[in-house]
Amino acid sequence: MTNPETGYEKAHRQVEQIFRQFFPARGMVTREGQIRLCHMMLDALFGLDVALCDAGVGLGKTYAYLVACVLWQLQRPRQMQRPVVISTASVALQSAILTEYIPFLSNVLIQNGYIQKPICAVLCAVLRKGKERFACDRRLLIRQKQIGIRGERFRRRAAALRAANQCLDLDLLPGISRHDRRLICVPERCSRSCILHSDCRYRQYLKDSNGASVTIQVCNHNYLLADAAHRQNGWKPLLKDYQALVIDEAHKLPETVRQMNTRRIRSSDLLHFERILTTSHCTLGAQKLRGVRMAFLTAFAPAENESEREKLFCLTAEQSAALQHLDKAIQEIFRLENKEVPPVLRNKLSDVHELIPLFLRSDTTFVRYVEYHQENGALAIDLCAVPFDLPQCVYDALWREQKPAILTSGTLAVGEDFTHTEQQFGLDRGTSLRTLRIPSPFHYENNCLLCFPATHRKKAPYKQNTDRVARQIQELINTANGHTLVLFTSYDQMGRVYEKLKDKFPVPVLQAQRNPQIYLERFKQLPNAVLFASGACWEGVDFPGDMVSLLIIVKLPFQVPDPLGEAMRKQYSNLHSYIQAEVVPEMQIKLRQGFGRAIRTETDSCVVAILDPRAAPGKRYHQVVLEALPDMPIAETIEDIHSFFRIHKGPDYFLPQNDTEDN
Repeated sequence: MTNPETGYEKAHRQVEQIFRQFFPARGMVTREGQIRLCHMMLDALFGLDVALCDAGVGLGKTYAYLVACVLWQLQRPRQMQRPVVISTASVALQSAILTEYIPFLSNVLIQNGYIQKPICAVLCAVLRKGKERFACDRRLLIRQKQIGIRGERFRRRAAALRAANQCLDLDLLPGISRHDRRLICVPERCSRSCILHSDCRYRQYLKDSNGASVTIQVCNHNYLLADAAHRQNGWKPLLKDYQALVIDEAHKLPETVRQMNTRRIRSSDLLHFERILTTSHCTLGAQKLRGVRMAFLTAFAPAENESEREKLFCLTAEQSAALQHLDKAIQEIFRLENKEVPPVLRNKLSDVHELIPLFLRSDTTFVRYVEYHQENGALAIDLCAVPFDLPQCVYDALWREQKPAILTSGTLAVGEDFTHTEQQFGLDRGTSLRTLRIPSPFHYENNCLLCFPATHRKKAPYKQNTDRVARQIQELINTANGHTLVLFTSYDQMGRVYEKLKDKFPVPVLQAQRNPQIYLERFKQLPNAVLFASGACWEGVDFPGDMVSLLIIVKLPFQVPDPLGEAMRKQYSNLHSYIQAEVVPEMQIKLRQGFGRAIRTETDSCVVAILDPRAAPGKRYHQVVLEALPDMPIAETIEDIHSFFRIHKGPDYFLPQNDTEDN
């Protein structure tokens, strides 16, 4: 008599069925790496471990972790009432999970008898937007009546408001004006009649989000960490209690951890508080705050010979006095009549009051720095304090309870080494950990060519360096007949090179500004354009086909030195050790993200050119660049690039596009 199949064995058998039979029947390609990834994720869930999964572009990691989570839940029926949380960095991926991936997987599993009803998944509200993200039915009805009375002139606004009857999430209704949105969103406090109204869509949304049938909660990294902070402080959790965690786009987590754990005293906030006191007719309080705000600005203003950038500081006597005077002024405002100071402002001033001792202390648990920026044409000053041991913050927030977790991204390892990521994420502090790196299924050795254009050995002056970069970019774009994405690490350099080259080509040349979406859409619509980009365009954008047949990386993406990095540097015996342990791995991860824009499907082909002289053969960073990227042939001449395009591109690729838009 054979032993009965365990839940663990059954789940692994079902993985094979889903990826080898059910998905291919729906037109999906069978990928061995994807199946291996799903098995490893399933092992981590059953073993209550944390899994670090570096999954290459095109592998299909989203289906891998969704299948693993659903099968794990099915084999643990007593825990089915507790959901799995999926956290991502981008709204686009959250939307795709809810509207594409989960419905497709539900369909497959229902059709094959694995489940009886669709997987219940909900999107948790983005913390920073809160209630203002949603439509209030009562306020919407009132506003619709107001607009209706105003007649034909308001026809378009009336149509936009009617759309809100079918869609609760106002972010999905771009046709609604900001004024109307402010009037129809859920108020900070609902009236008693609304609370008792059983048909309120917002209250139904909250009920559904915490319902027993919910098996997957989707949120962003900020919301996940805010929920952890609520639990640590004994407050009401933001998420329903969950049994496992998936963090997709996990390479963005450290950045979010730093953002969420940085404490700030802002001069712009003090100005805002002062104006509230003035409009509330609290004249004495406004005067007190105005005086200490001006002293704050004077004490922390940059010296005449300093650039306005973030920098570490040790408190001077003047700065210490300015903070103490601010503390005293807030206490005096608290002693004013309650009716003079609005309750919301009291809470905000209380937050500042609690922060001041943090900046007056001199312990090493926090890195303290001052940050300068322009706001409404004036210099704004932020005092910032960030915990020195951010990995401990991650550990305390996410791993201390030892719930199983899957962390996945295309850029978590350097080669086969996860050491840097383990340290960054606080996973080297006793957490039961599994790691797996599955390379992309794309054939880079056949479809990609890496190029290091020759350059002068001596370091060129600033202007000559710009000229050199412009010449190299121009020569490369001419070989590719457009179809080019040029990635910069500096908006300033991008602007200077763009001005030199914008009229040099017979194809459209676009420059993506700091809000790049409109330029990305234009680039996708043009058949053979050139896009100069920086910032967010290094990751998360998809250019399949011939759209990007040439990817130019102007400089290696080393991080700009910041105060936390300066503080970390002091922990190493010398600069070289710090660079090798911290700076180089971060650069390699960012480089892999940029490189990921090149090949997006199995049939894509692309030349990748790195112009930074430090990456050239024989130079300091050549080997670390090769370690970060897949194996592929290296071009030695422009003729090699010409040859590559002739082999991989069809005849239409080289034809001029007369119907393109003018720049």
